[in-house]
Amino acid sequence: MALVAVLLAPISASAEETSDYDAVKAETLRLAGVTAPAGAEGEDTKVSSETAPAWWPWKSGEAEKPPEPKIYKTPTMVDDGLDYHDKPAALVQAPALDADAIYKSVLGCYPEKSKFDIDVDLRAAIRSSDVLDLQDTTTGLGKNYVGIVASMPLYSGKELDREKEREYVRRKDTAKAVADFISAIAGRNHAVRELALYRSLEARSAVRVQQGVTESTEQVGYLEKVASSQEKLITEETKIMESRLLLSGMCDPKNAETIGSWLKKVSAVPDAE
Repeated sequence: MALVAVLLAPISASAEETSDYDAVKAETLRLAGVTAPAGAEGEDTKVSSETAPAWWPWKSGEAEKPPEPKIYKTPTMVDDGLDYHDKPAALVQAPALDADAIYKSVLGCYPEKSKFDIDVDLRAAIRSSDVLDLQDTTTGLGKNYVGIVASMPLYSGKELDREKEREYVRRKDTAKAVADFISAIAGRNHAVRELALYRSLEARSAVRVQQGVTESTEQVGYLEKVASSQEKLITEETKIMESRLLLSGMCDPKNAETIGSWLKKVSAVPDAE
């Protein structure tokens, strides 16, 4: 019996609280003129659940919650979720290329013969006065003699100068293309390392900004550096392509394929670890 009394005590208390709440609510609605005074003839002092919602200014049920705030997250250049703890790509040195050998190979496979060396062919001949004209008496070489005859193309002095000038320009362009090719490979490899470092710093800065350690200007600064490094990488790779095509294009079709394949092999992008 004692246990039953203990269990019924909270239930009775809860019932009393509900009764008190209904009484207060009924009095509030009575004062508002919604229901008649208590004890009035033909009126029920009990307020039904349908009466209050019609006059109550707030809706019943679950209260509406404010929307979740949308926090702006500064994007990175690639936005691939790079972890700044990852090791950046190491610096790869450019291959040791013999510029003189490349230069000579390209000049050697040029389809046109060089005009720097005058085409002079020497041939020996035995001449006899018997085959000479009667008027040819000024040689002073006697009746029989041995002579060396030189034959060369029928170029005028101006034509030879023009041909030599053209070849000089070609050699100068070849030398510049070789230098640009070797320089662009080293610049490209440097840009790859620079881009990897700035990407790591950008990813670290993004975490610092999200945690409120620093302002977003730090991340924006690294974002600009990543974009600049990416542009440099594109420029250097384009220079490699231009120089490679220029050098292979100076050769005849048969040698151009061989030279072009070798240049493409030595200028390949270094493998990432």
